[in-house]
Amino acid sequence: MAQEAAPVSIDLNCLEAGGYTRLAEYMGQQPQLAIFRRFSALTNVNLLYLQAEIAQLEHQLELVQIEDNKSEDNARQTYFRSWNQLSMSAHLDAGSPEREQYELIMKLRELMGQYHQALFLHKEALALRAPHMRILGDLREWIRRPTMGFIHIVSRDWRTWECYDETDLITFENSTMDRFTALLTYTIVDIYHNLVGRHVHRVREGTAVPLNYRDHRHTVTYTHRSIARFTQAFTVLIACTLPIAAIVVLYNVHNMATRIGIIAALTGLFSTSMSILTMAALQEIFAATAA
Repeated sequence: MAQEAAPVSIDLNCLEAGGYTRLAEYMGQQPQLAIFRRFSALTNVNLLYLQAEIAQLEHQLELVQIEDNKSEDNARQTYFRSWNQLSMSAHLDAGSPEREQYELIMKLRELMGQYHQALFLHKEALALRAPHMRILGDLREWIRRPTMGFIHIVSRDWRTWECYDETDLITFENSTMDRFTALLTYTIVDIYHNLVGRHVHRVREGTAVPLNYRDHRHTVTYTHRSIARFTQAFTVLIACTLPIAAIVVLYNVHNMATRIGIIAALTGLFSTSMSILTMAALQEIFAATAA
């Protein structure tokens, strides 16, 4: 996530809006901010049109096959059981009745390939996750701020990150995060930056600083990967500590009723920790608690 450094005097005459190159460079440095449109509605429209076109050709093929079977031409009568005979019609005059069935099959072959490819790619796109709302907010803020990205795109795609439904956006990074990581990323880091970080990473004072995107002097970046590594290490530590703590506590408690109460409390603490510190599904939490 990007934060603005402590304010200093900025030479406004040096402000220069960026475009696709600056945005692409930043997305390369921050992969979780590489957010694009899924175009779900357009993809579905394309699939529906392909489906309709294939259905129409399928109907035409059925009619032509009936005509060929009833034809007095012996060659046409054998089309339905001889590929060799059917393929030989490719050498006949274009548009002739003898060649019509072959032409329809070739059109269907091409359209079916496009249709199945579109289906497969749409399935793959649907499997990509939507970006976390706060990550999308980070990108929007970076694009807007003159002291950050200051991206100014004049074509219609400027609406991608501002106006479209977030459910139609995708990211290649797994931007789904557990509650603890989200708390650390968007609450504790914000507090740290406002109290300490913005002063530790302060831009030098004294003279007006020209806004130069490439040196990032006006942006403090806290990478999501670094935060994720910390939370992963913390989660592993908790996972190792809880069972050992339970053994030590139960070893020193001799009253059975007290032991049962402690077991119930530790079980609740364990399941709560799994819910907060991991992305485990409900059935996984039940299974781990029962074990």
